[in-house]
This record gives sequence, C-alpha cells and structure tokens, in this order.
Amino acid sequence: MSRPQVHIHLQELFEERTLEKKQALYQLGDFSTFLSTHHLKLTHQRFLRSLTHSSFSHEFGDEDQEQLEFLGDAVVDLIVSEDLLKSFPTEKEGILSKKRSALVNEKSLALIAKDLGLQDLILVGKGEFKKNAFISDAILADTLEALIGALYLENKFEELKEKIKPWFQSMKDDLTQDHLESFDAKSKLQELSLARFKKLPVYLSSSVGDEFQVQVLVNDVLQAEGIFSSKKKGEKILAEKIINQGLKD
Repeated sequence: MSRPQVHIHLQELFEERTLEKKQALYQLGDFSTFLSTHHLKLTHQRFLRSLTHSSFSHEFGDEDQEQLEFLGDAVVDLIVSEDLLKSFPTEKEGILSKKRSALVNEKSLALIAKDLGLQDLILVGKGEFKKNAFISDAILADTLEALIGALYLENKFEELKEKIKPWFQSMKDDLTQDHLESFDAKSKLQELSLARFKKLPVYLSSSVGDEFQVQVLVNDVLQAEGIFSSKKKGEKILAEKIINQGLKD
C-alpha cells in the first residue's frame, strides 16, 4: 500500500527544511482533490491552516488550527443540536443532551475524520509524525472541528448544515436507549480516568463460546471483568460497576 503524498513530502521536509520543500508540500494536488471529492468550498490557505497541528506550527512558523478548532466545536454543537430537535421534537432536554454527547465526542469525530480521509492530510511536526499522531483520535477530532470552523467562515450556514449533517447520520441512526445508557456510563468513566490518571480506560474482549469475556483497565490496572452476552452490554455494566465502586490505584 502506497504512502500518502503528504506523508512523503512531510518526511522530505523534515530532512531538508527549506522553503522550496515546504512550498512543494503545500502545492500538492491532494488538498484540492479532497475538497472536490467531498464537494467542499474552501480557500487553499484556510484549508491548510485547518490541517496544521500546533506541533507543525512550532517547527515551521505557520498558523495552527487551534482557533478554527475552537470555532468548529461551537458550530458542530449548534448543527447537531438543531438537527436533534427536529428529529426528536418531543424529547426531553436530558435525553437530547445524551444524544448530542453520543454524537459529538472525540471518538465519533475521529471516526468521521477517518471516513473523510483527513488522516492523510494532517500536518504534524517531526516528533508527532514519528508517533503516527495523525491517526490518533484526539488529533483527528480536533482537525475535523478545525475544518468545520474553516468552512463556517467561507460558506452560508444553511448550505454548511446540509454538508455536515450526513457525516453524523449513521451514528444518529444508532441512538437507541441502550446505546445512550452505555455511552453515558462509559463517558463518565472516561472523565474519571482522565481526571485522575490522564489516561483513557481500555476495554478488552475475547470470545468465550457464544459469549464474551470483557475486561476494563484504567491506568494499566484491571478494574473489573466478567462474561456477557455482548461486548456493549459488558462494557456498560462494568463501567457502571467501576463508577459505583471507585477506581483502583
């Protein structure tokens, strides 16, 4: 499988830090191809900024994506919130908030970014590039928000909404009560884990006949385990158990 052209040119830029190498990177057709493939209207300069991680900015002095990400975060919340109100007009605020949280979170945004192919275009610094940080959920999610922020600045809002809503549709279709309850417990555990250890929980599963053995690790410590009829059910139950019992050091 061939490497993305952006990655090839990034590697060359790290080895030979010249203006010519940087311009060659910026002039790659992959950027305009992405926009045309997804029918997005955006100037080349602002698109590049939405793709520029702070690690690349620190090395090469270009404006990074962080302000666009800040804007995009608000735009995504507004678009998804309005769409949920139209789709579930009789739903209570608490349930709508859960639905929005299930749609707008690091994992879901990263999945959308991967579906779009953003991982092949993100500009990161040398250290982050070596760690393949361009495929991390955090950077993918941030870049998607930055892209949406950039699009907001250059497109009519009604047109932008029609572009963005389909990106969330498949996940929106999966917003069952069981999914929401599972997400709520797991999201709470994630918050606890990040607050205490600066690490995300790890869910492991293996087949045991027709069932699944599920384990949950936090800070590399096994917190809970059990055998369940489905992975999702097991993860939800164990997350709730850990929340109720407290995290082990």
